[in-house]
Amino acid sequence: MFSRNRLIAAVSLIILTMVLSWTYPDATPLGEQWFTAVGLPTWSNGHTGINYFSVFLVLIVLTGLFLLRSSLYKHPRKIVLAAIIALLWLPANLVIGYQTVFAKGIYTLEYDKQGSSCSYKREEQWLNGSCTLTFINHGQSVDFSVMIRKEPFPNNAFLEQLDVLGDQTLHMAAHDKNSITVAFSKWVENVETPFNGSMSGFDITVKNATSQRRL
Repeated sequence: MFSRNRLIAAVSLIILTMVLSWTYPDATPLGEQWFTAVGLPTWSNGHTGINYFSVFLVLIVLTGLFLLRSSLYKHPRKIVLAAIIALLWLPANLVIGYQTVFAKGIYTLEYDKQGSSCSYKREEQWLNGSCTLTFINHGQSVDFSVMIRKEPFPNNAFLEQLDVLGDQTLHMAAHDKNSITVAFSKWVENVETPFNGSMSGFDITVKNATSQRRL
């Protein structure tokens, strides 16, 4: 393959990698959504095991970087390093730029999964607790509600079933990062729950009157 053709193929594969790994407006990568749409499994065992999509993505990016390296005569290492930095830096910053300039409502929100947690305690037939949710709002002020999704914590699916947060409206000021603590108290007579516990790093759905996002 001629050097120019290798360069075109390399750039195409690198761009394809960024497109497939795109995670806005939902947290699920665009490539995984396409896998699901055409009936291809993304995991070897339901939602656990080997992530076939991730393996596929790694093969694409490695092939792209190899072709890029082999197509260059001057400064190949520096250019390949620049391509890797672009793959890591560009998508997230494109999203932030879009959220800051164009997005409206809940589409301006960024969810900090690692900075969010819930704790709960069962008292007779009541489940009492609180959740601390961390968001970054890149746009104007917004009101929204939150629902906890059970993935990747199937043992805590009762929190989703009880919709412990869905009946409360949260508020984020414009261009602000904030951790919002939300208390809840739910009747759990017909739901099997442990007496106490906590969890962090969970997935959520944010909603307003017209739209919703899975984060």
